[in-house]
Amino acid sequence: MRNAVIGLIIGIVAGIVLGTTVIAPRLGTVSKQEIGLATKTAAPPETAQPKAVSTAIPPEPAVKKPTLHRINMASAYTEKLAPHGSLAKRLEQTVWRVSDGTLDLRFHPPGALVPAGDALNAVVSGAIDSYFTDLDALSALSPAVSLFAGPPFGNSVGAYLGWMADGGGHKAFEGMLSEMGLGGVVCGLVPNAGGGWFRKSLKTTDDLKGLNIRSSGTAASLYKALGANVTDNGYGDTIVAMESGLIDGAELSAPNVDLALGAAHKGWTYYMPGWRTPAQVFVLLMGHDKWQNLSDIQRSQITTACGDNVSHAIAQNESLQFAALKKITAKGVDIRAWPAEIKDAMQKAWQAEAKEIQQTNRPFAKALKSYRQFLKEQSIWEELSRR
Repeated sequence: MRNAVIGLIIGIVAGIVLGTTVIAPRLGTVSKQEIGLATKTAAPPETAQPKAVSTAIPPEPAVKKPTLHRINMASAYTEKLAPHGSLAKRLEQTVWRVSDGTLDLRFHPPGALVPAGDALNAVVSGAIDSYFTDLDALSALSPAVSLFAGPPFGNSVGAYLGWMADGGGHKAFEGMLSEMGLGGVVCGLVPNAGGGWFRKSLKTTDDLKGLNIRSSGTAASLYKALGANVTDNGYGDTIVAMESGLIDGAELSAPNVDLALGAAHKGWTYYMPGWRTPAQVFVLLMGHDKWQNLSDIQRSQITTACGDNVSHAIAQNESLQFAALKKITAKGVDIRAWPAEIKDAMQKAWQAEAKEIQQTNRPFAKALKSYRQFLKEQSIWEELSRR
């Protein structure tokens, strides 16, 4: 009995020691972990450590520079003559921007690439890349040019542009250029030009007979039909001839252009409006093969720049004319509308000429038919929309 009691006492003491030294600390650690109070955690194994991230910047891939395409453009006008030459110079800048510097349409003044009188033949033959001029320069190659340069007694500038854009004019224009060995696009215009400067006032068609008149394009042939002698001198030579009395009348351009050229002379009569609508159309021409060898993107870039030239020219022209007319009047010029008899005679002369050419020239006949079909409906709208 004594030994049993002693063994029990020893077992109790051993249990107390084991509980306080081994089991209790473990239970405390578990409890703290369960309520989030554990202060020490086991370090993760070495394989769990994150790898160092490199901060070095990889080299950029090499970018291939676009190829620069140069087109040398001869201009029929100096850049100081606005809007004629200034539109050509403006085209150079616009094409560069539109193409993001990949298309270099380089402006060259008259005579810089070839003699001015040889520029048209040079672009047809491919001797020069391109030529900026007005459509009257092509009149010797085809009578159809007169329609695309603004048919006499035509409708508004808006109607002309509508025909050229969506009314069949553009397709007919491309066909005409192709038959001439050319490609290109309308690239500017001077709308609503003056009718002409005359040393003496006019009353009847008899007053035109025997007069020496500077004119071009369709208007020139109409003056001839009414008995006038017609020359087609350049602007500079025309002004000299007016001052020296060598010519009796001159059809030039819009009032602001005529004023800048020095055409306003005291005692002369300035008749309004011009016979053609929209009056003077500028084109950018290239040889047919050179135009076709451009990529679709390059042709689109040039066409876009030319469209911008057209809209800019119209806006600028409308903003300048009234101020120019006031200055012309201040110089002692009499501004008048055409006498009714002369206007009627010119219209009959145009109808007779158009009928004759239509029978012998296929491009002219196609273009005239297209233009008349477009105007048949458009003129109704224009009359209804006019205030």
